[in-house]
Amino acid sequence: MTKKVLFGILIIISQNLFASQKPILVTESTISLNLDETEELFFSFAEGDIIEFDFEMVKGKHIKEVEVYEMPNNKIFADFKVQKISKKQIHIRNKGLYKFKFYSSSLTKRVGKIKIFRIPADESTKKFNTNWKWKTIRDTIYTPYTIDSITGYKKIQYKEKVRELVKTENIEDILFNKSQRVHSYYNDNRSSTYLRVDLPNPMVSDLKEERLIAWAYWIGVGQEAQQAYKENARAVGELANGVSAIYGTPLAGLAVGTVSELLIPKTGEDVFYTFLPDYENAEKFINGLEYLQYDTGKGVAAYGKNSNITQGTFYIGLHNDNQIQGIDVDVKVVSIKEVKTFEIVEYDREREEPITVTLNKTRMDVKETKIRVPFE
Repeated sequence: MTKKVLFGILIIISQNLFASQKPILVTESTISLNLDETEELFFSFAEGDIIEFDFEMVKGKHIKEVEVYEMPNNKIFADFKVQKISKKQIHIRNKGLYKFKFYSSSLTKRVGKIKIFRIPADESTKKFNTNWKWKTIRDTIYTPYTIDSITGYKKIQYKEKVRELVKTENIEDILFNKSQRVHSYYNDNRSSTYLRVDLPNPMVSDLKEERLIAWAYWIGVGQEAQQAYKENARAVGELANGVSAIYGTPLAGLAVGTVSELLIPKTGEDVFYTFLPDYENAEKFINGLEYLQYDTGKGVAAYGKNSNITQGTFYIGLHNDNQIQGIDVDVKVVSIKEVKTFEIVEYDREREEPITVTLNKTRMDVKETKIRVPFE
């Protein structure tokens, strides 16, 4: 018997055998796809099965792609711009999981009907379960790495330079000491004037720091006020008793708070005074315009302190309301600044540093992956 005859006989037997098995319905369903949407169906098939499936559009002209894969990625069928597939048969060589993929790129919704059958090879696989299940695969990964381990400590000698405070002292600074003539109202000259006072800029360096604590003022008219200020100086001198130079003037004690009250005369010509924040308001003051001020008063003599304004320039406005007689006004301003003096001192120091060695190690990581597999 020739080989051709044997081959023909085998084909006939095979066809008769498959013909004897009725198609078994795996699924009958409808899919609906929007723009750029994919539908995937998964089924298990036995070795020797024949897949037979139909597809028909219900809504829309066609869908872009229909594909069948032997999992995980072996494509065994593909068709494009599909309108209808009738009794398409695919022979299964290997038991496994198979994916049916339907993709639409149309702007409008696409709806299609699907029927999938399996024709088993013989009676032994007739009841094959086409479902699938998840299987967890664990992969062990070994990753090398290094780590520094401390084996001991060593002592390190070094020198450290430290900025240390040597002394703190308060220093008196006379900012203003002047007798100012303020003319009468009917004099050819103005009956208002102003004086400029510049607060000192503090020095800051590695070895010295200055800070303006406060300033105090005295404003007095005529001989009566001058005599009262001398009495205040004598009283403060007795209080200090030579212990501290901070009491060099009555205003110094007033600025630091060791003196709370000063003697002022009861009689004499008076003066109106006001403290102006800048040159613009000083000009407004002498020209009779509205101006800004942060302290004002009137009297034969006056005094006070300020610890809020500690930098920049301010002005003292003076006005004589006497219509005939001019006045001489003594104006004194004294500031107190705190001065800190430092020195750089070098010290011998010791610190501990760790002694380390580098160790080579391996880290074990377990990676879990879930995959679809046939149910049986």
